[in-house]
Amino acid sequence: MWGVRLVLLGAAFGAADGLSALTSSPGSGVAGIWVPGGIGLAGLLIGGIGLWPALVVGGMAAAPAYGPLSAASVPIVLINALAVVMAAWAIHRLGTDTRLGRLRDVARFVAGSLVAAIPLGALGIATLLAIGSTEEGATGSVVALWILSTATGFLVVGGAVTVLGRRWRDPIPGPRLVEAAVGLAAVAGLSYAVFSDEWGGLLLVLLLVAALVAGRAGPRGAAITSLLVFGFTAATVMQGGGPFGGDDVTSRSLSYQTAVLVMAVGLMAIGAIGSGEPGAVPARPTLGLAVGLLAGGGLALGLSEAIVAPELIVVVPKAQVTLVGTLMALVVTLGALAGTGLRGHVAAVRSAGGRWWAWAAVAGAATFGAEELFLMSLSYIEVTRAIVLASLAPVMLLAVGMARRQVRVSAAVLGSLALVLVGFYAITPGDGWLSGLGAEGLWLGIGSSTCTAILLLALLACRQQAGTGPTVAATFAVAAACAAVLAAALGVLPGTNLWANEAVLGGILYVAILGALVPILVATWAVPLLGATRVALFEVLAPPIAVLAALAWGESPVGAWQAAGIILLLAGVAVGARLHVSAHAH
Repeated sequence: MWGVRLVLLGAAFGAADGLSALTSSPGSGVAGIWVPGGIGLAGLLIGGIGLWPALVVGGMAAAPAYGPLSAASVPIVLINALAVVMAAWAIHRLGTDTRLGRLRDVARFVAGSLVAAIPLGALGIATLLAIGSTEEGATGSVVALWILSTATGFLVVGGAVTVLGRRWRDPIPGPRLVEAAVGLAAVAGLSYAVFSDEWGGLLLVLLLVAALVAGRAGPRGAAITSLLVFGFTAATVMQGGGPFGGDDVTSRSLSYQTAVLVMAVGLMAIGAIGSGEPGAVPARPTLGLAVGLLAGGGLALGLSEAIVAPELIVVVPKAQVTLVGTLMALVVTLGALAGTGLRGHVAAVRSAGGRWWAWAAVAGAATFGAEELFLMSLSYIEVTRAIVLASLAPVMLLAVGMARRQVRVSAAVLGSLALVLVGFYAITPGDGWLSGLGAEGLWLGIGSSTCTAILLLALLACRQQAGTGPTVAATFAVAAACAAVLAAALGVLPGTNLWANEAVLGGILYVAILGALVPILVATWAVPLLGATRVALFEVLAPPIAVLAALAWGESPVGAWQAAGIILLLAGVAVGARLHVSAHAH
């Protein structure tokens, strides 16, 4: 039996690797879509890590598809196999139930996949450089492509195939089966329409239907939905078309993978919430999970602010980016609430009272203000300075807390504040803060961070009266309304041009989900446990990510002062997050 599994996994891995070779640049050796990673991961998670030799044999059999066998073939195949084994080992060691019926298991699956994808991607590129199989000038984009394609394989393909393999015997009631079939057919039709060249405007409808299917059909519905969306995007990338386009395979793959990865992880989480299993959503978040998710939200926010948003506003007006981004976030939120059952959410809103509605309106207005003011500041100052100014929210909240005697002035508090401020100063590029820092950019950046501080205080007040879902939905509803008013006043309501641009669609999807929805969703969930001040500390992760992202994209080097600033900022987060302050004190 073990031998049969070994042969089947090796054959599937090799066949998928040969297919992935069709998406690589000529002579690159880096697949634009690494499907075998997911096939191999699912095989090891279902059949056991002892099947790892099948990955080596299958990889070697498919290696000629990338080009003639060379000195790179054997080490690259071994690195690819090691990445899959490492991901399976990490997911297992984290105690993940690979049926993915609980939110914590989704977080563990994502963490285990990234733990393997990131370092092994760097090792793979280092190997290619060492033997001269890739050009040094293209290292940044190739590293990003390798890591993203590996993560896509693990999280989209691997997650879906694992869930389907573990749950294929689970019964489905007749009415629910019909409902799921209709929903999946709609997902397939909408995916085809969205990822053609003319129907990108249906993306909001696709997001809504996908969230509904994942919430109603649970993990299996989320798995099939992710595979459908991935399949249609992969086809357009291979054919050189679709909204996630570009001049070459690398640029097309980078844009589409970012968007599909975001959607797949979100659907995975919605599917877990909609599973109805005990403990699907923790009644009270644990400290470790809250900190881990906040760190992930900080990383996502940093990438959004450092790379995606500045690229978007070159071709799309700022008000339009804010409007469409918040609308996408709102649509996904409403789809998730509807998919998991509206009764509980409606009951929570009815019992919340007028105070909740007032704070929800404040949270929505603050969300809109934080995003729009940050985008406006990019017109006046360099992006790293803008991110630093927009990340001053924890400093403001600590100062307010100390002034109101809600945070005890101690060495730890002052030390955290000092580390963050010195780190902010050191991390900025150029000759210092006064160089190129105009009054407009200064006040816009400070205004953005002020809105973030108000947002966190409003979320804390809301969460004391209602659940996370209704609070996030109300927040984005108000934010979208504010953005719509501004867009209408400026005459930049979205039209077909927004969806015709090849890279904008994926970028706005990223900003909407990872840059806006995920950080606010996680903050709303964690703020009752950690308090507004400590939650705000994770905003400090955005500036280091901005600097490191600039390095990865080859735009600017990281100097000694900036490296020291990154260390100081991380130390400030570590010290501040350990402050023992009760939640009600905020």
